[in-house]
Amino acid sequence: MPTPNQTAYITVINKDNVPCQYDIAGDIFTIGRSPDNDLQIKDLLISRNHAEIVRTADGRYVFHDKESKSGSFINGRRVTEQFLKSGDEIVLGDANVAKIMFGFISKPNPKSLPNVFAQPPSEINMQVPTLTKPTSREMSGTTVITEQETRFLNTELMQQPKYVTGRTLQRMTSLYEITHKLLPVQTVEELTTIWLDAIFKALPVEHGAIILHNQQTDKLEIALQRDRANSGKLTSVSKTIAERTFHENIAILTSDASTDDRFATMESIIIQNIKSVLAAPISSKRRVWGVCYLYSRTQTALFDTEDLEFLMATAREAGLVMENLSLLDELRATQEQLIKSEKLAAIGKLAGSISHELRNRLALLSSADLIEMKYEDDPEVKQFAELVRQGQQRALALVEEIRSFARNRPMNFDKAKLPIVKTIERTISLLRLDYGVMKRTLQFQPYDSPELAFNEEKFEQVLMNLIRNAVDATPQGTGHVLVTLHTENNLAVVRVADNGTGMPPEILSRIFEPFFTTKGDEGTGLGLEICRRIIEAHGGTITCQSQVGRGTCFTIRLPL
Repeated sequence: MPTPNQTAYITVINKDNVPCQYDIAGDIFTIGRSPDNDLQIKDLLISRNHAEIVRTADGRYVFHDKESKSGSFINGRRVTEQFLKSGDEIVLGDANVAKIMFGFISKPNPKSLPNVFAQPPSEINMQVPTLTKPTSREMSGTTVITEQETRFLNTELMQQPKYVTGRTLQRMTSLYEITHKLLPVQTVEELTTIWLDAIFKALPVEHGAIILHNQQTDKLEIALQRDRANSGKLTSVSKTIAERTFHENIAILTSDASTDDRFATMESIIIQNIKSVLAAPISSKRRVWGVCYLYSRTQTALFDTEDLEFLMATAREAGLVMENLSLLDELRATQEQLIKSEKLAAIGKLAGSISHELRNRLALLSSADLIEMKYEDDPEVKQFAELVRQGQQRALALVEEIRSFARNRPMNFDKAKLPIVKTIERTISLLRLDYGVMKRTLQFQPYDSPELAFNEEKFEQVLMNLIRNAVDATPQGTGHVLVTLHTENNLAVVRVADNGTGMPPEILSRIFEPFFTTKGDEGTGLGLEICRRIIEAHGGTITCQSQVGRGTCFTIRLPL
């Protein structure tokens, strides 16, 4: 930063190799091929509006490359923007077209200065010594590159001798080996583990993390992290560097984040004393999947430009593998959907073909009415007769529900405002006559007695299904099923809990999927899905919690 009696200037090498100084008097000093710039450089390799030097509110100067075609380099490292300090060497164009030195001098006496300070925008035909891009690990500053500027991904660069060294060829071998290891992986977890291990072998990394983008939360989340000493310490990731790498799809190298004006004030940089940072986007043609983030707490200038190019090349390979895994997941999902559609079509035809035959067979159960009339004074006979009628109606309704489900018809049924306690009590009373239920303890505890609009028959069907599932999951003799009812937040809440075997997370997450069943040939995999559709048709929700060895609890919430 200049002192009050200093002014910023640049020194440019002209065609006669004579330095010319230009005062940066305004807030913005523009450089490019266009005559409208403060400094015009007539060379086709320079963009019309190549770059600018801007004075900030606090008196500092920052260099901006204005998305030029040939790029800009400060102290040998490609940059898009960087705060300037006295002595910085700026080279415009990757062919070293123009060489500019930046610095500060005491405010001059205008009479003693060359006329260039008072001249309008200048024209310079540049002729500068050929410079090579330094590869020293001692260089400071920040480098930003894209895929096209990576020698391992751009074949045109590999045709230039200055980009191919013995070290480069070793890196090509390492890149091939990493690609060979990544191609057969089957999961993202396997990919991140193999890739990060390979990076630690190929680069002088102290700490590293694979950060992936969560599309549901739209946030970057650490998927895997490790350090060379295997100390288990959490990796401190600079959010600014990671997000810029991700959103701009660029690779970033900073030789000392603790002294870089862009990062030095960040809390994570200060607390963790982060020095060298290397970050590359995990990208493919479809999208950017995340970021590979490497850093050191102990060494500055740990990485060089070729390390950055190598990391970006491996990140590109990882991105392509991520894309392949995503496409495979989409293909599996599509195949499963087609299989489900075929099953639904088959079930619809089957349900239609057996509907008439089933009605004829169920007509025989009408004799239950005659038995009830003959023993009208026997309450137990009345209960059994009611259970038979319920079974008859349930069987017919099930066929129609399967047909509607197979055709994806919306569920529409009449609702009436009723006290739900009576419906639950009657359902449980009928189920107690079931042989399997008799060998378990079935209880009902109503804490409230709400009235709500619902279809009694459909709700009974859901409750019966949940209780029978609970009975199947509990042991005979010691099995316990508890049904509770209460109100909260203008909702009637019905819970069916058991002390059965419970379900692991991988099964719990799929219980409402059509055709998913844990009952083998005894289950259709449609019961819980139909229950869900019935409850949602009432404007409610049904959820499940389960723990292996502790039991399962289904919760129904219906609006009052």
